[in-house]
Amino acid sequence: MHRRGTPKTGDVIERVQVERLATSILTRSPHELAEIAIGNPAIYGEWMAEISRRSAEAQAEARRMSLALQSLQEAPNRARKRTAA
Repeated sequence: MHRRGTPKTGDVIERVQVERLATSILTRSPHELAEIAIGNPAIYGEWMAEISRRSAEAQAEARRMSLALQSLQEAPNRARKRTAA
């Protein structure tokens, strides 16, 4: 991240590239993917690592967003309980 929470240009480019990679992978048949894995295991391994990393980041972000939403949803009830006490 960059100033005030804005991502660096390189981060944005990398994210777009990984998303394009995922889209490309999803358009390929299992046979095509198997051929790539056999023909170029190094690149296939890189793809696996990048998609795995991005997946972990997305899951962590989803957990943070869920917790933030839960906090917002529960805040009025907590405030009412404090006021009533």
